Amino acid sequence: MTWAVEWLRVRPAVNDRLDRTAADTEGVTEVTPTTENEMKVVWTRGNGCSELAELLSDAEPDRITGDLVEQCISHRADLLISRRFPGSFDLVNVAVPLDFVPDNVTRVVSAVAGGPHSFLAADTASRIGRRLGVEAEMLSAIRPGDDPYEAEVLLDHIGLSVPEMGGRVVEVEGVSDLVESLGEGALVVLGAPGGSWLQRSMFGPGARLRSKAPAGAIMVRSAPDRVFRWMGEPVFVSPMRLANDTLLLHQEKVLAVADKGMLIGLVRRESLEGAGGAAVASVMEEAVSAKVDETIAQAMELEPTFGKDPIPVTDHDEHLVGGLSLPVA
Repeated sequence: MTWAVEWLRVRPAVNDRLDRTAADTEGVTEVTPTTENEMKVVWTRGNGCSELAELLSDAEPDRITGDLVEQCISHRADLLISRRFPGSFDLVNVAVPLDFVPDNVTRVVSAVAGGPHSFLAADTASRIGRRLGVEAEMLSAIRPGDDPYEAEVLLDHIGLSVPEMGGRVVEVEGVSDLVESLGEGALVVLGAPGGSWLQRSMFGPGARLRSKAPAGAIMVRSAPDRVFRWMGEPVFVSPMRLANDTLLLHQEKVLAVADKGMLIGLVRRESLEGAGGAAVASVMEEAVSAKVDETIAQAMELEPTFGKDPIPVTDHDEHLVGGLSLPVA
């Protein structure tokens, strides 16, 4: 037996409910919304991977081989599509298609269960629905007799980032009931296996979802924002440039100093102002940088030093590869 509690977006009680239950969604990782032409997708060999990459990427997606970390950084990827989740890899978001055939899809359902990947599941479902020209909605399943309140809060919370999607709470006895409620042609998008009742039911022994989802499934796993996704071109000065000339060419209060592609120091504007015609090297300080694969949260620890000026970004050999301006968009 199934029944649905229809969820209506943006009613007066929504904000109040979210305020009173902020702790209920603390474990959900919010995905920074992107516009259609911002999604950079890379993919590896596997059934349905190239087809899903074509749907989710605005530009031509790139197939990658070899070292995943190196390839994702060099392509500045937002999303990796792979035939399986690559171990503990958390450099970028990952999507795994299961029995995915785009021509069979007539609607897309994002099954959200409050885990850390629910925002990514909803965003992925929304993008697929738009590209295929089919309906996309969020669904939160609960067991018979459970209070739907927390599920409604979750839908309200995630719905703020995908306002074009509707959502509903469905009470089901098990996976079979849930699948039957979706109808033919439904593609299910949900977070990687975790601790929720819905995920345990779908991905327990025998991988039941693989055989039951009407038009296949897509599992997603979110990753924290990394520096390489947001960095721009490096901003720096040569150590041999004169202080007076540097003041004319740059407005930054803190500036990277680089030589032959290597970050060798920092220089402050106040130090340049007192250096006259001396070289930048005479007043530079020890180098400080964000690593290209660090999280944005880690890079923010340098904000007191750089303020709004670009933070130099280096690889692990101290090559200067970019500049990161905070806050990121």
